[in-house]
Amino acid sequence: MSSSTGTTSILQYTPIDEIPKIREHLKATYNSGRLRPLEYRKQQLLRLIHLVEDNYARFEEPFKADLGRHTLEVTAGELNGIVMELMYLHDNFETWAQPQKPGFNLKFWAFGPVIKRVSKGVVLVVGPFNFPLLLTLSFLGAAIATGNACVIKMSELTPNVSAALTELLPKYLDQDLFRIVNGGIPETTAVLQLQWDHIVFTGSPSVARIVAAAAAKHLTPTTLELGGQCPVFCDPKMDMYLTARRLLWSKSLNAGQTCTVVNHIFVPYEAQDALAKAFVQVYNEFFPEGPEKAPISTLATDAAFKRIKELLEKTKGEVVCGGHELFGPILPIVPVKDFQDAIDWTNSHSHPLAVYAFTDDPNFKEYVFNNTHSGQFVVNDTNIQATIPTLPFGGVGESGYGMVKGQYIFDTLSHLRATCESPRFLDMIMGWRFPPYTDAKIKQAAALKPRVPPLNPGWGSTLRGWMPF
Repeated sequence: MSSSTGTTSILQYTPIDEIPKIREHLKATYNSGRLRPLEYRKQQLLRLIHLVEDNYARFEEPFKADLGRHTLEVTAGELNGIVMELMYLHDNFETWAQPQKPGFNLKFWAFGPVIKRVSKGVVLVVGPFNFPLLLTLSFLGAAIATGNACVIKMSELTPNVSAALTELLPKYLDQDLFRIVNGGIPETTAVLQLQWDHIVFTGSPSVARIVAAAAAKHLTPTTLELGGQCPVFCDPKMDMYLTARRLLWSKSLNAGQTCTVVNHIFVPYEAQDALAKAFVQVYNEFFPEGPEKAPISTLATDAAFKRIKELLEKTKGEVVCGGHELFGPILPIVPVKDFQDAIDWTNSHSHPLAVYAFTDDPNFKEYVFNNTHSGQFVVNDTNIQATIPTLPFGGVGESGYGMVKGQYIFDTLSHLRATCESPRFLDMIMGWRFPPYTDAKIKQAAALKPRVPPLNPGWGSTLRGWMPF
């Protein structure tokens, strides 16, 4: 048992010897076909939506105790987002679940090829501390919509939120199919030792390597939602007030504990003072009573606070605003002589989850987009891309792999099962495949091969000394 850091709840850790039993029970229920009907999935999905809808007030205090979250951030940044995500699934998943015919192919139309999206089995969702409900319940909703049973491993770093959800989930969802496991490293280790049919993990690259290695032992597919450096490339001609306003909001949200949060801003030397001045103006507008009374969340752990504090103490730069225990939202402004230097630095490090460009110049947008790699590319705002259900959300390289949001997470947690049916008359057309083999049958088989166009005598040649200009 672990006592929470707040006073609202005591989080009970799941006994380690119970974890395999939970998984086996869910697997047995899944195999019974209970979740196969789309109507039952829709019923469970709606009940999950009501779990959130009915308990806005219930979750307010746990978020305050664990993360110091202001009511506005809890409501708009977490709970409203869950309802939006789940309602989008609720309204669309039956359409996505319908069999899909692939593109027409004259040679194989007789087989009637069809793609059917079927469930995978029992899904494990390892949730994060920064958005402990938004991400875990969004992925749980996707598991329901795709017909998978699901185990959620809640973060032990948000004990009050985890305890509240553990209390509420059995009142709304089928416990034979959807369960919560709570605990720290020993419990997480026990969970990862088991075989799952898909694992969704949100967190740091270091822990993601542990998850991926454990999954590899069972050849389990994984979806890893991580973070990254997330740089901003700021055009010196850009409106600096607008830039500072949107960036300071982003960095203040959840005390900067967001996977898509900006890590640093690249700006030409000649524009850094104007940008810094804009930040001071916006900071005073956002927090007129000073940092002590600013409605900014706290960091989840003392270790995180110590790390951020040491970074601030070691900087050679000047703190232009704040700096009085803002609990994490530090935003370095990095002046550069040339944006190519910033591009080169970015590309020499791990690929970010998001690259941001603040500019009204279409050429500048294209330059940054074409010369960087990232999960997303956003112009003149930050974090907002994570709220759009019709866009895929995912990283590349160190920032993760696998796509989530809307139909993308539906496809991620579905197995695209190829089906076809060979008609009786096919042997009249493809009788050449049966022995005995003859020269005539070889010619018939060759007739199925598509025509290959000739190579262009110039481009792509490997002749020595040849150049395309």
